[in-house]
Amino acid sequence: MFRRQNNLIWPFCLFHYKVYRVFYDRLITDADRQKFFEIVRQTCSDTFRTNLDKVLGHLSKSGRVADEDVRSLMFGDYLNDEGVYDEVTNLKELATRMESFLEDYNQISKTPMRLVMFKFAMEHVSRVSRVLKQDSGHALLVGVGGSGRQSACRLAVHMADYELFSIEISRNYGQTEWRDDLKRLLLKTGCDGKPTGFLLCDSQIKYESFMEDISMLLNSGDVPNLFPSDEKAELLEKMQTYSRAEGRKVDLSPLAMYNYFTERVRKNLHIVLAMSPIGDSFRSRLRMFPSLINCCTIDWFQVICCNKLPKDGFTW
Repeated sequence: MFRRQNNLIWPFCLFHYKVYRVFYDRLITDADRQKFFEIVRQTCSDTFRTNLDKVLGHLSKSGRVADEDVRSLMFGDYLNDEGVYDEVTNLKELATRMESFLEDYNQISKTPMRLVMFKFAMEHVSRVSRVLKQDSGHALLVGVGGSGRQSACRLAVHMADYELFSIEISRNYGQTEWRDDLKRLLLKTGCDGKPTGFLLCDSQIKYESFMEDISMLLNSGDVPNLFPSDEKAELLEKMQTYSRAEGRKVDLSPLAMYNYFTERVRKNLHIVLAMSPIGDSFRSRLRMFPSLINCCTIDWFQVICCNKLPKDGFTW
């Protein structure tokens, strides 16, 4: 839900925010980011016949908008209980709001987090929140260990009032345990219809076959041959019950019901992958599984930001 706006600047702010989230967040070098900012500035002048400093001047103390100012532009529906989507203009108010969500999370979580909300942290939580609210929204969080990827995901999932799903790796964790976890995940999202964020870190990927299953989920919302015939029959029976309860006038054949199940999985499942760009594994996986690029919104946790954290930054 959008707030009714009489401000003519607001649509321009939203446009630049979307452009930065879709394209800018995929860039990996400062040179590319600066070039992108220059393109945005020129496009604002050529296409909209206005000056970027005039449109986004409120983001800069000097009035001269820089790349970092546009990068920090945020929109979200988490600042109010009504869920109204609007620009975030008061960082102190945002920090207070996120600290309240964090306190709620720590009260119910078995693994509480100790975080301090500064600008860098709030930006990434906001970006993950945006992805979670999209239909079939999935995220690829790229950064070195300790950059806050998992914490940003956990808090964003809680803010969206979704369930958090993750696997527990042990010495004996193998293909059977992985498949059992996937069954529970798909039943939770497909049968129970619970919006769920599935957080998976590269350190948890014991076998590359895990990534094959993730790729299939990203592409289609299904993992072939995951359910044996008896479990699948029980699943389809549940889907027929749900379909009748919802008054759906559709074919109740096994194929139609399984497609309905897959449709619910795609609607409710949000995969968040936390990966490190260091080493050959990351590049190799991107080449082997194009869905990581095509089906995920990418958010780079820049190393330079992590090295410049204030003293009251993240504490782990």
